[in-house]
Amino acid sequence: MLKHIRRTVRTTFFNLLDCLFKPQPIERSEQEVRRLAKETSCIALYNYKGCSASRLARREIRRLNVEIECRDFSKCSIHQDKLLAEYGKLKSPCLRIEEKGEVRWLDEPDAIVHFLHERFDNKPEGIQSLKSA
Repeated sequence: MLKHIRRTVRTTFFNLLDCLFKPQPIERSEQEVRRLAKETSCIALYNYKGCSASRLARREIRRLNVEIECRDFSKCSIHQDKLLAEYGKLKSPCLRIEEKGEVRWLDEPDAIVHFLHERFDNKPEGIQSLKSA
């Protein structure tokens, strides 16, 4: 019982921080937004709101200003079932990447952030600034 209350308070606190301190998104042209929308249509982030690692991945997606579908498997059993069927376990965050008919999964927060930066960051020094922080 106490563990549940503590988790609920922590989740609420982090959600409040996310609302108050949103990262500044990268400015992108309309043409670039359309191009990135095609690239991100095959990428989905499986996560849940209370996970701090998921929170970091969602903040980077917001900062990079890309539209990646976020599937909260704690609220939707369909997403939970799909993650279990395709990946084999419930892990948060978990990035599903479908390229050339093949599906690949990234389940480490650092690997997810690194992939996002390599693929969508228009400034190569973005990764260096994260590592130094």
